[in-house]
Amino acid sequence: MWTPPHQPRRQFLVCTGLGLLGALDAAAAESPPRPAAPFKPLEKGTQVDLRGKGKEMLQRAYQLGYEFEKKHGGCCRCTVAALQRAIDFIPQDDDVYRAATCLDGGATPGGLQNCGAFTGAGIMIGYLCGTAPFGETSLAHRLVRAVYEEFNKAYGSVLCKDVRHKGHGNCPEVVAKASQWTAEAIFRQFTNYRPDDHAK
Repeated sequence: MWTPPHQPRRQFLVCTGLGLLGALDAAAAESPPRPAAPFKPLEKGTQVDLRGKGKEMLQRAYQLGYEFEKKHGGCCRCTVAALQRAIDFIPQDDDVYRAATCLDGGATPGGLQNCGAFTGAGIMIGYLCGTAPFGETSLAHRLVRAVYEEFNKAYGSVLCKDVRHKGHGNCPEVVAKASQWTAEAIFRQFTNYRPDDHAK
């Protein structure tokens, strides 16, 4: 690069350095992101050590579920986000969160289908212990049915319109409970922590 005689040498070096940095930034932007380590779904005999944090994680699942729904809305995505952030052994996977973004409010104008918090519970259970295409599904079904039983006891249904009616429209509380119930079902299966032994 030719430098006019009146341009100081230092200015020339700074400009050259900035050009080099810009080229490096452009190369970094074009290179694909490094993939995260793949998550291996948990199997029937898997046992995870919670290191004495089981009760704390349950409380956090409840708290985050409540806070996320109250602040952001979207019962399905808020349930997914609460479980991803509260339970240490569930990865925070943005793709899973993104898949949950249109499934709130029963995913219909009239709330005639499943409550989004229940759907979010199913998404996280499927992610955690689901199978490759057309594999055995009994474990995931057993866990989601445990969450269904809790919904049924509390609201008499998993349908959005029924849950809203019985829950007096308090969606943050529904998401909080769904997040906790899902965490409890997961813990009973995959850890030695027993939520039933502790006051909620």
